[in-house]
Amino acid sequence: MCGIFFSLSTSKPTPPAQETCSLLQKRGPDSVQTHTVQKEVDALDEKSPPCSYHLTFISSVLSLRGNHVYSQPIVDHATQSVLCWNGEAWKIAGEKVQGNDTERVFDLFLQAIDCCDRKQATERLADAIASISGPFAFVFYDAVHSRLFFSRDCLGRRSLLQGVDKDGALKICSICDGSSSTHFEEVRMNGVAMIDLGRYGDSARSPGKLYEIQTLPWSSDPSPPVGHLVCVAFYRSTQEKK
Repeated sequence: MCGIFFSLSTSKPTPPAQETCSLLQKRGPDSVQTHTVQKEVDALDEKSPPCSYHLTFISSVLSLRGNHVYSQPIVDHATQSVLCWNGEAWKIAGEKVQGNDTERVFDLFLQAIDCCDRKQATERLADAIASISGPFAFVFYDAVHSRLFFSRDCLGRRSLLQGVDKDGALKICSICDGSSSTHFEEVRMNGVAMIDLGRYGDSARSPGKLYEIQTLPWSSDPSPPVGHLVCVAFYRSTQEKK
């Protein structure tokens, strides 16, 4: 069982409370690492100043598969994309995963975003996530297209919570942060959440908000509309494991 912590702030990097750090370390005693990203974003309104996003990623790892500990967060040096993964990918596109599933999932996500068109990259990533059979929770930063994705599988078999603290920082964590200033709730199981960290101030966002959470919904239809993810494979893989 691994642990995930992520925060998004526009003021400064926001680490978890000390109690949370201790609990995360107990969930993943083999490795605990932190990775931070600062991203400058221009406003659509040329009169407005640019915005700085501070992204903090922390992962603790309990290594169950493969012949070595694959430390997280995983960072792709070519694109600076980041993955925090807590789960078991039993199969990808119907094929059993050999070796370390975290490494395989990260490669899958990187291949999905390896294109110039933002819309196509989102659709390809949705297809990639839908192809994974098994329980999981993750936070993935697509640095190529400045987008953040986070989710649990459609059965909710791995814990993942989200909340906003008194300073407005978004926190996503496998466990409740020890800070009393943050109210947490379970990440909903209706799809994959996406935050566009591109230029702020566009019409897609509410006035005064520097980010908006969108959802790529799950679908039980084997041939879903564009922008939906299929969760049929999760039910099938669950029966296979019994």
